[in-house]
Amino acid sequence: MNIKNQDESPVGFPPVPVFKNTLTQKTEALLPHTPGMVTMYVCGVTVYDDCHLGHARSQTVFDLLHRLLAYLGYRVRYVRNITDIDDKIIRKAQETGRTISEITSIYIESFHRDMHRLGVLSPEKEPRATEYLDPMIRLVGTLLEKGYAYRKGNDVYFRVRKYPRYGELSHQRIDELRSGARVAADEDKEDPLDFALWKGSKPGEPSYPAFFGDGRPGWHIECSAMSLTELGETIDIHGGGMDLMFPHHENERAQSESATGKRFVGIWVHNGFVTLNEEKMSKSLGNIFRIRTFFETSPFPEEVTREWLRTFLLSTHYASPVDLTEDNLAHTKNGLDSLYLFKSLLEARKGESLAGPMTREFISALARDMDTPVAFRLLHQTKNLLNPALSAGDTPPDFQLADARALFAAAGQILGVLTLPPSSWIYGKGDQPFREETLAPDEVDRLVMEREKARREKIFSLADTIRERLKKAGFLLEDNPGGLPRIRKI
Repeated sequence: MNIKNQDESPVGFPPVPVFKNTLTQKTEALLPHTPGMVTMYVCGVTVYDDCHLGHARSQTVFDLLHRLLAYLGYRVRYVRNITDIDDKIIRKAQETGRTISEITSIYIESFHRDMHRLGVLSPEKEPRATEYLDPMIRLVGTLLEKGYAYRKGNDVYFRVRKYPRYGELSHQRIDELRSGARVAADEDKEDPLDFALWKGSKPGEPSYPAFFGDGRPGWHIECSAMSLTELGETIDIHGGGMDLMFPHHENERAQSESATGKRFVGIWVHNGFVTLNEEKMSKSLGNIFRIRTFFETSPFPEEVTREWLRTFLLSTHYASPVDLTEDNLAHTKNGLDSLYLFKSLLEARKGESLAGPMTREFISALARDMDTPVAFRLLHQTKNLLNPALSAGDTPPDFQLADARALFAAAGQILGVLTLPPSSWIYGKGDQPFREETLAPDEVDRLVMEREKARREKIFSLADTIRERLKKAGFLLEDNPGGLPRIRKI
């Protein structure tokens, strides 16, 4: 995407975007630290497993924000990190007998493949935690020097009681947090809320030299060091899923502001969860759906599946949950079908593209805290306004046609949907035959488990496509009322 200067906005106004700040709970205008340029840091992934639809929601929401700001003419310095050293990664390496480097390489590649499938634009920088050890060590040293941190053996902890604004971001009282906290038997902390900045070396774990003791960084210090290094002491926008608000973002804010003495973030933005039949997706509940599974078992070509999934993920306001159900997926697909049919009629009438009232209202809706439900509603209202005349072979006024063309172009650039030639969508919407393929035993097991989850949650179209894929690969599933289906090679 080309980044424009703010005075070159294609809609000509442009509106000043406003967002609900998690910290203040108020809708605030974006006032960049440097006029015309927005710095944005979004928490990426911890690379120990394939990404699921919760990751897809978060990355699609902030891809929308990235695209919107660029469309409005801002120069966007977008940084999205990768956590490549963490307890979960270490555990995965130990469980699989692979090295940490092998684990992270596998899942970084998987993450990038998923982002490509989703049509998520690349950030300006994608720092990896292990590449920023020196800034992390310096940051821990600063906190020790200022008295915000203390050493216990080779561990270093942040002294929460010294930071008076702790709990403000997550809107929790520190006394209530402290009363509910517990100190593990192997921890020796001054306060139950104190958190690790640096973890002393342990046998079988990676260790790095530091003047306060060999070990490895804590999760929270990683993001602070990477954002401070790449974007400076104050970030205009910091984003992530609601599950990161506490403790991760609360701790990031505390340690960063304690070290610099400056406001860490202008506007905090958090996206809502993906639920499955109104139940939160979680590994403990066994109802996680991977991005790769959604694409691999979709009955549609990849480019159609991309827009189908993006539209579904953006169908509710970003701060609200989006519920994965059979009906919601079907409703999303039907809505896109109708928009593409209208696009085919629109493109049959050659003419200019010129932003007018419909396009301006669309952009204004997205600039108001990324109001995607209103944005999609405006697309359908435009279709409903012009469709009768176009379907009858009549010609609506040129200014309305020009505005509709500009509107659909804006939807492609900002929402990342309605980008395909109508023929690709209309003729690509039927069932896509699965290619003959060879599946490894662990891949067969994974697909069987994914199908069981789909059946349990009554997403039968997904369950059917998984069964068909397994059949094409030479495996027949025989349902067993008493448990998992039997797998028979055919």
